[in-house]
Amino acid sequence: MVHMESPLGLLPQFPSWSLVCRGPSSLYSHNLGLHDQPAFLAGSNYLLPWDVTLGEKDYLVPVAPEVIKRAQAVGYIAKSCKKLQRSSKDLITVKIFIGIEYECIRGHRFMSSAPGKVLKASGNGMVKENASKITKGNMPLYLPCPCGKVVAQLMRVHIVTPKAPVHVTIDPKVRPAPNPCPIFVTANQKPIALSQSAYWVLRLPFVYATDRNCYASPPHLKKLK
Repeated sequence: MVHMESPLGLLPQFPSWSLVCRGPSSLYSHNLGLHDQPAFLAGSNYLLPWDVTLGEKDYLVPVAPEVIKRAQAVGYIAKSCKKLQRSSKDLITVKIFIGIEYECIRGHRFMSSAPGKVLKASGNGMVKENASKITKGNMPLYLPCPCGKVVAQLMRVHIVTPKAPVHVTIDPKVRPAPNPCPIFVTANQKPIALSQSAYWVLRLPFVYATDRNCYASPPHLKKLK
């Protein structure tokens, strides 16, 4: 498997990561959650909203000064250009939905709302948390499954990109054990770009291995400590 210490340009011997586009972003409804996917624990089948504020450089094409100057000679064009200049100073907020999914050996699935915390919606399906905690910090690879004394592993990352013309990229990195364990990455040299207004699912490897070591999931909770 490819990790950050691998030679540049090295390709994996077998596929271990998988990125799939399930379809348009309309497949996910925040009111219903992931109602079409089985085995999720009750109240844990929701993605978390992430509001991202963008400046003019992120979503507007710059207008050359000479174009605006020429446009001032025509009344209605000059008026529209002034509106463009005013709007370019504003900020917009786009909403991205993210889900960090864990799965145990018994097939139970659940989302996490923060490092080490299981997502739990209220009885009427309301989710109070947002994705700020899962986007600002590192997520643990293993968690105790709420079903009992078995280990759940981070297996999938769900991403619903916004309809706005913005670029969403992912660059996953996983360290399955303490140092000197290497950091495993995909074979892509650059962050992976996701198309807009789509529902993407990134599947992570189940076993992480180098030429010398294999880092499998711990069979018991006591080995997590």
